[in-house]
Amino acid sequence: MNKKLTFAALAAAAVAASAFTSTSMHWDGSDTEGKVVTGSEEETAGYWYEYTDKDNDGDSKIVFPSDVEANTYGNFYGPLAEAYGGIKADVQIGTAYEYAFAGFGFNIVSENQEGADITSWGGICLKYSSTGGFAIELGIEDEANTTEYNNYKATVAKASNSGTSIGWAKFKQETGWGKKVDQAEALTKIAAIKLKFTSSSDFLLNEIGSEGTCAMYAIKPIASLGSLKAQLNGRTLSFGKAVKAELVNLQGQVIASTNGTSMDLSKVQAGVYMVRAEGLSQRILVK
Repeated sequence: MNKKLTFAALAAAAVAASAFTSTSMHWDGSDTEGKVVTGSEEETAGYWYEYTDKDNDGDSKIVFPSDVEANTYGNFYGPLAEAYGGIKADVQIGTAYEYAFAGFGFNIVSENQEGADITSWGGICLKYSSTGGFAIELGIEDEANTTEYNNYKATVAKASNSGTSIGWAKFKQETGWGKKVDQAEALTKIAAIKLKFTSSSDFLLNEIGSEGTCAMYAIKPIASLGSLKAQLNGRTLSFGKAVKAELVNLQGQVIASTNGTSMDLSKVQAGVYMVRAEGLSQRILVK
């Protein structure tokens, strides 16, 4: 037996087994950090960024509102969302590069763009306005070699103040170029989510999330005696009175519970959850 090969195989298996799994993702215009909640504990995870075809000698550009400036920490997307309720920009696609593009994105695990298993997201939902269509692109880990940049994409139509949800079945690779990868495999190593434009558009993104987490799917509190409502302060969930309550993830698993006036969420992974109590069903975002 070749021990070196055996150890190498075990090491590779260990790396694969330790790959990060993101169970949910969410961001909306109420955020002041410019950071999507992906569940990753890495400091650089989730921050919005823009990209263009500049490295391909292209002249496409993204023009942001002139009345917004980065804060003292160098963060621009937080102040932008605070001013406009989301990411607002004029995407201008140039002519210098044959396959011109520009867009926005965020990394799921960290700025190093390691892959994450996002299978359980089920898809991606959006609330947006755009004068032109665009694509949601699943940026895979080591895309230069894995797909040769032919990543899975789904088309989003132009719309005004619209909400949509796109399941994984609608994400496809293009034909005639790049390297084909089975979708089930690809979904286990997605490094970034990108909103890619190939035509000029006036754009506003109010919300993005894993399937079922956007506001259009939110379950409103059910009326009850005392109008029970859960209030989240940091990592403590308060109810105002003693109740029997559960915190449930999007897969229906009970993550935490209480039989009192509050629930400690200090050990709960960041993400979107449902709070179920006596006469209450409410969505919360744990950061």
